[in-house]
Amino acid sequence: MRLGIDQLSSHLQRKELAPIYLLSGDEPLQMMEAADLIRKQAKQVGAERTVLSVDKGFEWNQLLQESASMSLFASKRLLELRMNDQSAGKEGSDVLTRYAENPVVDTTLLITMEKIDKRSQQSRWFKAIDQVGAILQIWPVEPSRLPEWIIQRLKLQGKRIDRLAATLIAQRTEGNLLAAKQELDKLVLLTDGEEITLQQVQDSVTDSTRYGVFMLIEHALMGEVTRIAGMIRGLRQEGIEPMGLFGAIMWELRRLCAISAQINNGASKDRVFSDYKIWNQRQTAINKVLARFTSRELDKLLADAVLIDKSLKGAVKRNPWELMESLLFGLAGVNLHPNSR
Repeated sequence: MRLGIDQLSSHLQRKELAPIYLLSGDEPLQMMEAADLIRKQAKQVGAERTVLSVDKGFEWNQLLQESASMSLFASKRLLELRMNDQSAGKEGSDVLTRYAENPVVDTTLLITMEKIDKRSQQSRWFKAIDQVGAILQIWPVEPSRLPEWIIQRLKLQGKRIDRLAATLIAQRTEGNLLAAKQELDKLVLLTDGEEITLQQVQDSVTDSTRYGVFMLIEHALMGEVTRIAGMIRGLRQEGIEPMGLFGAIMWELRRLCAISAQINNGASKDRVFSDYKIWNQRQTAINKVLARFTSRELDKLLADAVLIDKSLKGAVKRNPWELMESLLFGLAGVNLHPNSR
């Protein structure tokens, strides 16, 4: 069964949890919120949650062993399989097919993965999940649709905003939904009435939160290293979730890697900027990064981010805030470990 992201909430309200949910996409906010909806529903029925993370060397039989084990504390279970950027491979394909063909009673399997390619969509395991579960392929919101997304999101929070004001927010956040969400959450807190006016949006943009996620990443792209440490410290003091910051950083870093790779392969920079909706006011920051790093060096920064992901999941005992600070310094052009290159 295929579901759109906008159908998930009503699906969960009408039905019991499906045996399997597969969330696929590279837009971090919608992926995170969709997974949270499923987790919330599972928690309401008393499900015990177990997380498995697929990294290199992952033993796929762990999924079958974990699903077969009995819980001492709950009759229902939520089993999360985080595939990250790993493909299923032959072993994973076999295990996922076997599981989907005989799903475990009172257990919901939640699979999250990056954008799935067409070849994988023709695989046996994907088709088996489609038969018994729900598949959500989550796409980025197109820039032309972002003002409407903003209007609808505020409506759910009991607020109204006109299209001009929504367009201003869309232009400022340039398609980054995590940055847009942060801006909207701030406006909701600062606005007493139901109406959010253009003037309030303009004031918010002009007097932007000093430690905003969006501005932190922007300073890193511009190479403004003196601001990074203080802004990281401010975000921690404000109580922002580190997973949200990490998602925003990864969204930007993946785009930079893709942009650099295409230009490196001979594509016109103007064409690539157009394809990725890089607005004129943003091109200066992106050009600074492209001048600072080769495509290979950007890929290495992306690979280094795996350690942050592991620290957030508790797989390694490292401070994710310190690791993100180090990554942002690296993105700004500061090599904290000169002997590692």
